[in-house]
Amino acid sequence: MTEQWSRRRVLKLGAALGGVPLLMACSPTPAGPAGSGSTAAGPAGGAAASGSATSGSGTSAAAGSVRPTALHRSENGVLQTTLTPRPAQVDIGAARPITTWAYDGLLPGPTWDIAPGDVLRVELVNDLPAEPPGTGTSASASPAPSSASGSAGHDGHDMAADPMPMDRPHQWTTTNLHYHGMHVSPEGNGDDVFLTVQPGERYQYEIEVPADHPGGLYWYHPHRHGGVAQQIRGGMAGAIIIRGAIDTVPEVAAAAEQLMVIQAIEVDDTFTVPQPIPDPSATEAFFPRNQILYPINGGLSPTLSMRPGEVARWRILNAAEGKFINLVADGLEFHVIAWDGLTLPEPDRVPNLFLSAGNRVEVLVRATTAGTVTLQCTPSSSQKPGTQGVPGSTEGLPPELVTRPIATIEVAGDPVTMALPAELPAFDQEIGPIVRTREVTYSVERNGTQFEDFGVDGQQFTAALPPYQVKLGTAEEWTVVNGVDEKLPQHAHVFHIHVNPFKITRINGQVLDKPLWRDTYILTGNTGDSFTFQTNFLDFTGKFVDHCHIVSHEDLGMMETIEVVP
Repeated sequence: MTEQWSRRRVLKLGAALGGVPLLMACSPTPAGPAGSGSTAAGPAGGAAASGSATSGSGTSAAAGSVRPTALHRSENGVLQTTLTPRPAQVDIGAARPITTWAYDGLLPGPTWDIAPGDVLRVELVNDLPAEPPGTGTSASASPAPSSASGSAGHDGHDMAADPMPMDRPHQWTTTNLHYHGMHVSPEGNGDDVFLTVQPGERYQYEIEVPADHPGGLYWYHPHRHGGVAQQIRGGMAGAIIIRGAIDTVPEVAAAAEQLMVIQAIEVDDTFTVPQPIPDPSATEAFFPRNQILYPINGGLSPTLSMRPGEVARWRILNAAEGKFINLVADGLEFHVIAWDGLTLPEPDRVPNLFLSAGNRVEVLVRATTAGTVTLQCTPSSSQKPGTQGVPGSTEGLPPELVTRPIATIEVAGDPVTMALPAELPAFDQEIGPIVRTREVTYSVERNGTQFEDFGVDGQQFTAALPPYQVKLGTAEEWTVVNGVDEKLPQHAHVFHIHVNPFKITRINGQVLDKPLWRDTYILTGNTGDSFTFQTNFLDFTGKFVDHCHIVSHEDLGMMETIEVVP
């Protein structure tokens, strides 16, 4: 897992608001060497500030502009922070503030800016409301917090001891953290998604980032099975930026950097994120809602400014619970430079940006002419996946899936000339000898047309099942298949595996001219659709999972345990 270019860190800082550093579009400037403290998000001589972003208002730097996110940056090789999920009312520019659960009261949560070789120390403090064990029926978005900040330290619980049904929403105020896309250990105080942190408890994570970790965009979110969808659909998510070789490319460094965390906040008529229904009737849903709001960095319909000919660097994260997002804009050119934190060999010009839930894309955006440009978003869902996120017709679509403007770009001022890079420091890990092949089916179980559960190879998830074991240092080839759904034959899924990225070589049996490196990929919406990938199981032993990143599917059983053994 090597990058060929210098790892000199090219950092871009936004302005500070109320003493909290913020990540926003700005002119790129080289920072001092790691550990210099020149751009740290904490007090002089200390680590990054813990829990310093406490306002839930999402205050913007300028009315209507893209809101900067709170920023915590590593110093002296360490980012040390506290992250507190808690009830909050957040103004995102809707008809009224939304009532939800949020990290530090913010949508999205703070951005963490780190470098390869850093240590990420996060104290997770669960300040969500308590609920009766086993039912989850008392949990809502609005009760008073549980005062977890005053609780004693806690080592967490193993999910395998749960008495709960693993194919229904449950215990959705318990939580943990997953470091999505990062190649880090799942053992110890690392990226352990089997951990349970109860309301009123805290847990200390210590993530050692490998010195050769690819630079790119990653993210963090809850991953406590049974409560993942409820917490993500309410907005519990945040970006992780790892600086690396891509930041040193002159044409990339010259582009103003803009982080864009796109979320899909699911609310009722009172703008409250409603509770799940573990056993819905025929007219109810597991995760009820009346509408979906699509903010960028916690604000609806923001405006960006560019000059004619300018090239900007957009880092886009689809942090929705399960919605696909397709972005188009007449008047802008999209030149993709990385997917899922993995840099391409050269910029790839595309007409649109299609992101499955969990995907990240980094793109150099060129404004071609002066004027007002609308960034259009077409959401789509697993049951109505359309074609690459663009349904052929809006007939019969619910309002939440109709194309809408999601941002405006005002292109004005003196024209500029900015170049695009001819080549990039590509991620292209050599795949080892394939020691085993495997077919994995993401399945839907029904009794007639009545839904029972999701699963992998017909088996719903439970932590007590024996894991699929692989040997450390080996490589395998998997084919992931969309299983038969007799009621919804176009039921799409999104495959995601933890710890190691994968190299897609075939889609529906057809060999790709250019393989695709990803950590998250759509399993398109037709029975029998498939893709084949190769992957190395490198560096880390321990248990982790693959699952559908339409995380309601995961909560309803579509996940399996993988164990890498010595």
